[in-house]
Amino acid sequence: MPNQFKLHVVPPPAPLEWTHPRQLFKKTLWHHLIQDSHPIGHFYIEMESEKSNAYGVSRVITGMSRQNRNLSTLKVALEQIGMGTFFYDFPGKLDSGVDARRGVEWARQKGRLKTVVVPLSSEQAGLLFDELHQWVLNGSFLHYGGGHQILLGQGSGCAEMGAHFFNLALGKKAVPESWIRKVYAPNRLIGGGNTGRKVGMLKLYLEGLEWAKGPEDGRLIATPDMELTWDWLEKNHPGKQVVTLTPEDFPGTLEPVERIRFTAGYPVASEETLREQWARLRLDPA
Repeated sequence: MPNQFKLHVVPPPAPLEWTHPRQLFKKTLWHHLIQDSHPIGHFYIEMESEKSNAYGVSRVITGMSRQNRNLSTLKVALEQIGMGTFFYDFPGKLDSGVDARRGVEWARQKGRLKTVVVPLSSEQAGLLFDELHQWVLNGSFLHYGGGHQILLGQGSGCAEMGAHFFNLALGKKAVPESWIRKVYAPNRLIGGGNTGRKVGMLKLYLEGLEWAKGPEDGRLIATPDMELTWDWLEKNHPGKQVVTLTPEDFPGTLEPVERIRFTAGYPVASEETLREQWARLRLDPA
């Protein structure tokens, strides 16, 4: 079995159209209503090692997801969170190996899958497995959201997690800037949390005609984006569904990648939880 890391890139069913908040809201809502498996796209990470870890696992596939997508969507509507959904701490989970493998195959059949392969040394593979172990041990896997600082172990969405492990596999901050979506959500359209604002769907639709100009009247949304990643892969490797990348493919990138520091202070997982999660994540469950 080779030592390798894979980033599976699944774009949304159609472009989300980030022209302004209203258009983004319309397309995202539609993708949820049609019950698409990946309404905003998804990153899956897959890791293989020639050596099994302490739980007898040498191959995993997973990604970060909400514990219940439909309930989370209902929560956003009922609590009138508006664009606060980008920064909300939703109950999270790691996709099981069975679900992730099924999701990858579904995307492949739909023509919505590109896979990046990064060859690893045995030591690198061990490091990636340990990072995932720490992700579970320190409770980060239970917190899904774009407002989290992943390097503090607060949790993340699937995009930030996928990008972090991609960087870790390459040994430096290699995620291209062109993968990152950056806009400022208008403060007046961010509800929930400690904002004191209620932003219903009607308000978001009526007033969401432009992004904020900057931090003085908005909050930055900066996240790896599955559409942009797909476009980068298609531009640089046209027509390829599987692309192998190494550190040499990013010659201008010198900054080393940081490991997660896990200072969020979440409860530490029990040994039973650790065994349960590794059994869920393995690609070839016993």
